[in-house]
Amino acid sequence: MFDSGTKIYKNFAYSSMRAMVLPLLDRVEWRHHGIGVLQGYVREDVQPEVRIHVWSKRLLKPGMDASGDIHDHRFDMISHVLLGTVLHESLIATEDPNGDHEMMSLTHARAAADTDYHGPTTPLTGRYSVDRQLFEIHEGCSYTFPAKKFHRSPFPLNGGPNDVVVTCIEKHNQQDAPARLLYPVANQPVMAFGHKPDAGVVQEILEIAKDRLRR
Repeated sequence: MFDSGTKIYKNFAYSSMRAMVLPLLDRVEWRHHGIGVLQGYVREDVQPEVRIHVWSKRLLKPGMDASGDIHDHRFDMISHVLLGTVLHESLIATEDPNGDHEMMSLTHARAAADTDYHGPTTPLTGRYSVDRQLFEIHEGCSYTFPAKKFHRSPFPLNGGPNDVVVTCIEKHNQQDAPARLLYPVANQPVMAFGHKPDAGVVQEILEIAKDRLRR
């Protein structure tokens, strides 16, 4: 098995972080990322940046789980799971002329704020074969994942429409560089941004998250 760079550990500040995040759900400004998550900054333009993520299958853009959700980051990530369970699939791409995946580079969301976060994309040369490793990170645990490695956060097949997961993300050693998508050659990726979120659905999901964090 390859080394994905994923490290999982118990979060001893879990209860305090839940109590901190609950009132912030009404205060941060949310954007809808098509992989199925609301992202809201608690701390921005300083190191480390901190975001709250609220996950729901109802936020997943159609087709994105088939092509478009495998990406890397321009920062080293620490994710604290405060509600529910995260599935974290790490992928290693190896150059292979017969590979069934290819890549494109992205304009990061902040640099493309004036186009609803959907900036120019650039196809990258080459074909890749892919190896995968799946992790399950439970509420009360945290995990780290390094910059420039690919991953996705699939939803459980048996997950219900009202299942909600809340995580708090730290972004360390952030670079001013494009992130990348890894996607099947036969299936052009669905873009994460460039759409208008459904305000009613967003509010319903936030209310579910608040109710469950209070418990």
